[in-house]
Amino acid sequence: MVNITFKNVGQGDSILLEWEEDGRDKIGIIDCNQVNASINPVLDYIIKSKITEIEFILMSHPHKDHYSGLYDLIDHCDKNQVKIHRFLHTGRSSIDYWLAASRGITQQKKIIKLYELLIAMRKAGKLEMNDVDDNPWISKSLPNGFKLEFLAPSANELDNYTRGVKFPFDEEGSTSKPNGNWLSTIIKIYNENTSVLLTSDVDSKVLKRLNKRKGRLKEQKSILAQIPHHGSDKNMDNSFWSGLRRYNETFAVISVGDNSYGHPSKSVVDFFNNHPDYVLERTDQNIITSREAQKNSILLDLVSQKTDQNTSSSSTNTSRDLKFQITDGQCVKI
Repeated sequence: MVNITFKNVGQGDSILLEWEEDGRDKIGIIDCNQVNASINPVLDYIIKSKITEIEFILMSHPHKDHYSGLYDLIDHCDKNQVKIHRFLHTGRSSIDYWLAASRGITQQKKIIKLYELLIAMRKAGKLEMNDVDDNPWISKSLPNGFKLEFLAPSANELDNYTRGVKFPFDEEGSTSKPNGNWLSTIIKIYNENTSVLLTSDVDSKVLKRLNKRKGRLKEQKSILAQIPHHGSDKNMDNSFWSGLRRYNETFAVISVGDNSYGHPSKSVVDFFNNHPDYVLERTDQNIITSREAQKNSILLDLVSQKTDQNTSSSSTNTSRDLKFQITDGQCVKI
């Protein structure tokens, strides 16, 4: 059993993987976005849950909306004896390499600050730093026969970034250069029958590439998938999502918040809402949609009415974390 949580972090990504191994709770973190200078939902969770050990932290690619909270998170862990085993990233472990994805002096200073903290901790033996790509021979074992592996970036995508090949579009604002999206990861969490796809900000061409390499996607049915780049239509490939092997109820998640880019695109939302096998979920509109979750929600609402009668309706926040429990052939929103 693996629990996957899409944190409500506004316009950005933060994903938690949690599992049990040898009677001990384990956690992995994929990206860490701050909502603002005082709100870091991942760090808040680590503190509240009294986490003392983190298996890995992954920066899917060096764009602000994916790493803005990483410095505070890692600095807290360093100062409070929270062990981080590995920091994972795509591409080379080089500050120039990371800087090439940043816009503006302010953001460049922030990525330098993060990089210098990581290098200092690595030199002190406090963590390991490893780069990841689509090497099929590298995987992380999880419980109940599940594994984690990377399907992107490929050598071609890494080469595109290194050579400065222009990314097809720019929806990154003043802090990040679009070419950084060439470095985006795709993660597959799977066992013999079931898979989960986490796609960060990958380009639609990467999805087309995966359709051609059917062996790594067609072996299992997808039960949960993240829609790339906060639901942008420019990252959408309808043929990929139509052809993906899936269950009768496969959750499709968009991590999104207030933005000026029109995310998620109406065409993307319409595609998944109109598809009979997909159940669309959004971190900015966390509405209970699955049949089983609707039943659970009614029970929770009854309890909430009894225990929190003093809470006004105006304070109700419909944007909250999306948490799923994955077992063989089953995904339950919890």
